[in-house]
Amino acid sequence: MTDTLDRAPAPPALGLRRHLTILFSDLSESTRLSDAMEAEHYAAMLAEVRGLYQNLIAKHGGTVVRIQGDGVLAIFGHPQAREDDGRRATEAALELHKAVRLMQPQSAAAAWPGAQSLSLHSGIHAGMVLIEEGDAMRGRFELLGNTPNVAARLADEACADEILVSAETLGPLHPFFQTSERRLVPLKGRATPLAVYSILGQVSIGRRFEASKRRGLAPFVGRAAELALMEQRLDQACAGQPQWLSLRANAGVGKTRLTEEFLRRAADRDCRVLRGYCESYLSAEPLQPYLQMLRTLQSQGSAEADAVLRGPAKDRQEAVLQLLLQLASKGPLLLLIDDLQWADDASLALLHRLRAEAERRSLPLMLLSATRPAVVTETPALLLPIHHGHEAAEALHHHELLPLSEEEAGLAIAQLLPGTDPFISAEVQRHAGGNPLFIEELCHALAHQRGHAGLRAAEEQAPSTLSPASGGHAWLAALIESRVARLPPAQAQLLRVAAVIGSVIPTWLFERISGCCEKDPVVLELAELDFIFPAEQPGLLRFKHGITRDVIYDSTGLHERQALHRHITAELRAQLVLGGQEPAHELLAYHGGAAGQWQEAAHHAEQAGDQALASSALDRAKKQYRAALAALEHLPPSEEVHQRWIAIAQRFGMACVFDASRADLRVLQHATGLAALSGDPAAMARAQYWLGYVRYALGEARAGLQLCIRSVDVALSARDQSLLAQMPGTLGQIRAATAEYGPALQLLDQAIAQLRPRPSGHVSRRPPVGLAYSLACRAYVLGDQGHFRAAEAAFDEALSLMQGSNHAVEASIQGWRAAVLLWQGRWAEAQVCAAETHRIGAQVRSLFTFAMGHAAGAYGAWMGGGCPLARQALEEAVAWLAPRGGGLFSSLNHGWLTEIMVQQGESGLARQHMALALRRGRQSDWIGVAMAYRAAARLAQGHGQPERVTHYLAAAQAVAQRRGSMHERAVTELCAAELAMQRGESGQARGLLDEAEAAFFTMGMDWHLAKARGLRQQL
Repeated sequence: MTDTLDRAPAPPALGLRRHLTILFSDLSESTRLSDAMEAEHYAAMLAEVRGLYQNLIAKHGGTVVRIQGDGVLAIFGHPQAREDDGRRATEAALELHKAVRLMQPQSAAAAWPGAQSLSLHSGIHAGMVLIEEGDAMRGRFELLGNTPNVAARLADEACADEILVSAETLGPLHPFFQTSERRLVPLKGRATPLAVYSILGQVSIGRRFEASKRRGLAPFVGRAAELALMEQRLDQACAGQPQWLSLRANAGVGKTRLTEEFLRRAADRDCRVLRGYCESYLSAEPLQPYLQMLRTLQSQGSAEADAVLRGPAKDRQEAVLQLLLQLASKGPLLLLIDDLQWADDASLALLHRLRAEAERRSLPLMLLSATRPAVVTETPALLLPIHHGHEAAEALHHHELLPLSEEEAGLAIAQLLPGTDPFISAEVQRHAGGNPLFIEELCHALAHQRGHAGLRAAEEQAPSTLSPASGGHAWLAALIESRVARLPPAQAQLLRVAAVIGSVIPTWLFERISGCCEKDPVVLELAELDFIFPAEQPGLLRFKHGITRDVIYDSTGLHERQALHRHITAELRAQLVLGGQEPAHELLAYHGGAAGQWQEAAHHAEQAGDQALASSALDRAKKQYRAALAALEHLPPSEEVHQRWIAIAQRFGMACVFDASRADLRVLQHATGLAALSGDPAAMARAQYWLGYVRYALGEARAGLQLCIRSVDVALSARDQSLLAQMPGTLGQIRAATAEYGPALQLLDQAIAQLRPRPSGHVSRRPPVGLAYSLACRAYVLGDQGHFRAAEAAFDEALSLMQGSNHAVEASIQGWRAAVLLWQGRWAEAQVCAAETHRIGAQVRSLFTFAMGHAAGAYGAWMGGGCPLARQALEEAVAWLAPRGGGLFSSLNHGWLTEIMVQQGESGLARQHMALALRRGRQSDWIGVAMAYRAAARLAQGHGQPERVTHYLAAAQAVAQRRGSMHERAVTELCAAELAMQRGESGQARGLLDEAEAAFFTMGMDWHLAKARGLRQQL
């Protein structure tokens, strides 16, 4: 019965969900005007204003929803969605404002009251709206949702004769207008201010590319194969073999940017270049691209072009043809027509005639057109010319412009968002699918968020920023929805079904829900149109662009969505029963939650989190545990729900330890509050324990230590032996992080003794994570103390327990081994271990281990051979971790960078990283501080400050003594000897070298020993 209900169709929709652009306009100071005017005169004025509303909004493609008093509410995007609805609404508002300013009184009065012109104030905002049929009271449509409210508040915020448009409404189209600086406006009801522009007028540009140039072009990456093809075609054309190359791709793939790059190269070859474009907008005219070319020639002094433009319109097509052929006869000619999909029939016919005649005369002519794929299944007229036969069709060469590769997309993101960590870059790529326009706009959104919310908050909020549901990409949603709106209804419905299933679509499930297999012609057509296509793995389809899926999903009605989610859940359960498979917990959790089946969603999300944690897929584990906690929030509050919340939060804490972020603390703090309310001491102890452990993982070792010590007291009162057994290892790890090596080693030895398996005990199939990590912590403490052989033995034992597991703990062991090898001067071996840390960190999606492996490998490459890319790699690692506060042991990264920058003569940047290392020292992260002090001493020496040299070297030795670090003491003595030699103090240098050499020999630091002996030879 349940499955039957789950497969039931959705109830009738209450309305349509659409991405609309909303325009609110009101007459300014209308109360003053009505008081100062006769009622009949005021009514006549209102009638004229309302007439302007009706006529001008319709002229720009909008629909008047309601006129109330002196104000108007209009929409753009329904019944017809267009990709430039935001631009249309803004241009409509500009024309309305101008028309109202020019209005004159119809009465005998010479001017309006107060001798001022009339004015409007307007607000424009775009977003998701539920649109229903209206009535006499509600207007032509009823608009539900927050978008109309925001537009209305923008109108209220606007001054007289001001148009306020939200930045997300215009996106990259705002350079079509003269605007104020982008500013933030707080609006009632919104948690965060809204970025807006005040529209001051229009700018005389016609193409989006020109708007992009005004805004600042994104970096041009890739496209080497396409440029080579275009140059080959140009070579053939110049040799008297006319060419027509058509670049075909959907909006944003980079057709115009590619052609502009090619035209620049063609112009360098003494090839005359003329360009034109077609448009679907109000200003389009017959033969538009050719007229644009003629106007360019006219501006260059061409009498022939001037004559054609002044000649009769009926003769213009033939005159244009003859003029272009004449130009081609004088030398190589390249004609570009952009957005050919919007060309009028006359322009297309002329294009075919031009190609055929050039071929007949063997003229050096290349035609280059850029177009979008046709939505209809019939072959477009431009591909099969009617009047010129088979030969013309053969001369047209199509090239499908593909999205950027992963490598090219990554390069573009790195240039647009310097310092962005690879995991966020991967999210941008997933949403953008290699579409350069999508990449650019998502990166702009993240960049603006960084500027407004701060780097740390921006990076933590990045996943939601990339979703259209966040409201930051209204113009982009309109672009995508306009493409979907042009599809036949059957295809659009299939896309909605696919979007509800997910970004990756199992073909069996798609067929069960939609009735269409992957080979169905309708599905194949969607692949041709770049919506969905077969994935790399057989049996799966996927959306080309994640953001397209998100927009389509968001535009699907709530009841239809929920019915589809219920149907999908039923089919998944049935498939499990038939196949006897392990439940697909992630899918069942997602679809159950989206269907409002919260109990089931919480169960499956919890199970999915447990599976991900067991396989060390940390990001997936955190995501699923968060989903489980969110589902529990929808259940009626009860003691059972609270206990379950606390229990899931504890496992969430386990997933956070190797990849912690500030946002994680909020979950654990809430769990601590719930545990305190429950009065259960065991729950309170564990909640405090995980909160402390995660704070330690974030680099707040002191705070973490206090919380863990507090949890010990509570665990003792609760007699929680299991938690108490974990405490020596945890407290040992934290005390090691604060360089309290004596008590740290005692606690770690106690933990290791407890965790080592008994000879006759049961052997667990799971890797002994706690034992391995405690051994690794013991090893790096021994390494810092200079006991490198003992450290190596402890690392060997730790790795023997974890090697090949690809667990996050294995990455940590390899990372610490790399650090100890770097202390010892074993650069090549350190790089091998660092590479393993980096690899496993990427696999388990732990940004911390990924970045630390990247940094350690870079420093090893610098010290081992002066790798020129080492500094850049270290700066990348620091930038990736900066939003999280740097993380545990981040003083190492700053110390390494300080040393490299001093050697490169970058004293200003070196001081910045030295200060950051010292700040970490004040937070008890001492591991990289001595290195920073030594670099500071070198800087002081270079500036002739002997007192500061002495001070910094003494500070470095004090840090070495605090840590009990023999290698730091010896390396500082080596540095002091080198600086003494530079000052000519050979006696002091000799004494320091004696001590350093003896220590290096004892510790087996061969590289350092060789360097010390080399210095001695210079005495």
